[in-house]
Amino acid sequence: MNPKELLKKISPSGFRSSMAMVSANVKLYGWPATLSKIFSRLTVSNDFYRQYLRGLERLEIDTVDKGGLLFSTPSILVIGALDLPQCKKYRVLQKVEYFESVGWACRYAHYLDEPRVISSLQISTALIIYRMPSIPLLDDYLYEAKRLGIKTYYDIDDPIFNQRVYSDNANLKHLDPNERTHLLSDAVRYREAMTKVDALILSTNHLKNLAASEFGKPVFLWRNLADSSTLSMLKECQNVRDDNQTDSFVIGYASGSRAHDEDFSVVSKALSTILSLNEHVSLRVLGHVVIPPELQVFEGRIESQPFSGYLQYLQALSQTDVNIVPLTKDRFNECKSAIRYIEASLCEIPTLASSVGQFSEMIADGEDGYLADSTEEWVSKLKALIGDREMRLTMGVKSREKVMMLHTITAEGAIDRETTDQFLVSNE
Repeated sequence: MNPKELLKKISPSGFRSSMAMVSANVKLYGWPATLSKIFSRLTVSNDFYRQYLRGLERLEIDTVDKGGLLFSTPSILVIGALDLPQCKKYRVLQKVEYFESVGWACRYAHYLDEPRVISSLQISTALIIYRMPSIPLLDDYLYEAKRLGIKTYYDIDDPIFNQRVYSDNANLKHLDPNERTHLLSDAVRYREAMTKVDALILSTNHLKNLAASEFGKPVFLWRNLADSSTLSMLKECQNVRDDNQTDSFVIGYASGSRAHDEDFSVVSKALSTILSLNEHVSLRVLGHVVIPPELQVFEGRIESQPFSGYLQYLQALSQTDVNIVPLTKDRFNECKSAIRYIEASLCEIPTLASSVGQFSEMIADGEDGYLADSTEEWVSKLKALIGDREMRLTMGVKSREKVMMLHTITAEGAIDRETTDQFLVSNE
């Protein structure tokens, strides 16, 4: 089909929908991840599985009963959206690392890489699907998994499957209305995908409870943790700031996507007060944020660093004095994991976060971090951190000790035994 014939088949409404989707992805995740997704969709062969099924029909092969019993140990396949590096790291590669650490085989693939997925399924005992919408390709994978007697799981790390909770995300109001509508409408496809599998895997207690209340199937908790890759990188980014340099104080703020403007507004007034009172204090923004009007007067003391790689991010974070995580109090943020607390703690940088979701579960206020519920608390606790260097350093050390003890992949109990036992090969 030549380009002119192809364009004739694209309806104006379909074109506008596609452009809205591209625009939404660019605003949330940036051009690199968006282009990666587009090229993946263009290059994948949608005929692969149908050709494979026709071959099985010719060989008169129907269903393999309990195919997983061919293996003496678990062999896990993880497929999913790999476009965002942080999502790939925390929800895909960490599973690969864990399973391999206990002697189980584990492979992963982009969910659009149909040949690789179908091929890997033949030597798998379980399939974990991360953040894949309900599309015909998903049905193909689930059909093949059922044919092989393989149990299926759906893994998700935010409540994009629930339109009501997703719409609570106040950051969405900063997006174009068409983009916001498109993102919310996608919730239906994720929800439908979750209804088709045997069990669900969630990243936080709030998210697990939400899924348990909506789906009549087993739900399991698999938290985001510190992995060997991060621990290795930390050796390359020791805090290089001069310990004797007490005439400057850097507040660090990290934003992994382009939709956190409302979250940042939680702390903007407090930051304005702190910067007004302390000329030696500066703000370092790692990632994406729109600086609100009340802070623009301090433009000379606000440094913005776009993400250029995870090592560079950790290096920049390790050169701050406090890590702030402002969050609006809504059901969406209640489901978020405390990744930014874990990362800062590994750098021995104390975190001051909104008392929301997993942050309030993990941070012992005043011991290994601070929690804030109001502008007044943000101001008073930032003042305490700025004014007491010894307390700040002690808090950073304690937070690192906690993370190393409780929140690494190898830490005892960090990954629920109830979850991992599900993947054991049964001899029944």
